[in-house]
Amino acid sequence: MLIPDIATLKLFIPTIVGENFDKYNEFLEAAELWLRKEITGKPLYDTLIVSITAEAPAAELVEAVRFVQAIVAYKAYSDGIPHFDLVETESGFAIVSTDKLAPASQQRVAALQAGMYRKLSEAIESFLEFLEETVSLHTEWKGSPTYTLLSDTYIVTLKEFIRYVFYSGSRMEFVAMKPAMLNAIHLKIEPVISAELSDVIIEELRDEELSMANEDIIRDLRFAFANFTLGNEDIAQAYLARVRKKLFGNPEDFPAFMASDIYISWLASASGTINTAEAPLFFAGI
Repeated sequence: MLIPDIATLKLFIPTIVGENFDKYNEFLEAAELWLRKEITGKPLYDTLIVSITAEAPAAELVEAVRFVQAIVAYKAYSDGIPHFDLVETESGFAIVSTDKLAPASQQRVAALQAGMYRKLSEAIESFLEFLEETVSLHTEWKGSPTYTLLSDTYIVTLKEFIRYVFYSGSRMEFVAMKPAMLNAIHLKIEPVISAELSDVIIEELRDEELSMANEDIIRDLRFAFANFTLGNEDIAQAYLARVRKKLFGNPEDFPAFMASDIYISWLASASGTINTAEAPLFFAGI
């Protein structure tokens, strides 16, 4: 386990008192499974587990373990907060208390839980940033199906998302918007830029090898994507129109778009009488 004992847990949650590690086990195991499925993927997770007991692990593995330990600790504690002081009795549930300590109000418990989830959000974002910068871990991380699911849009991290749109939600809330993100791409953006070009851009982003032409449109594309996700339709359409103008103005710079049904159909409908640099704002799918 990434958090093997109460001492390790207290490194990240110093407010914990006592030595009863058992009551956290269920939440720690669930948090570790969640980490493997949603963040690291199995290959990287296995590498990190092995490194814990290695005699001289690489510095980047030591740092990575520290990141994931923090994530697991915050996730487990956050999820467990509502349950730690509850015990089942024959007549229902009761709150554990002593003569010296009064139970905290619901509001305080909720505030504590919200604070821990904020810490979790920050820990995840820091870890994803670390992974992007640590090339030596890319084989295990970027080669996994988990990374493929994480990176199937134009923006992977919450930190990057809020560069393009105002959003005050946590990482967990950001991830919960994934259906809206995919709808923004498939129903709003791809009918304009083509699914073929969208796929190329996502693959180039994964490989950190954007072509010069795609580099030129990615900022506007991300503004459109983020605003479509949050339902800011007018702003999103304005940015998408900027992308559209570049595509039709210089289609040869975007081979995947130029070969798409969208562009071919537009050429056929234009019958060669319209200059592609002055393409209209209405295209197939819009």
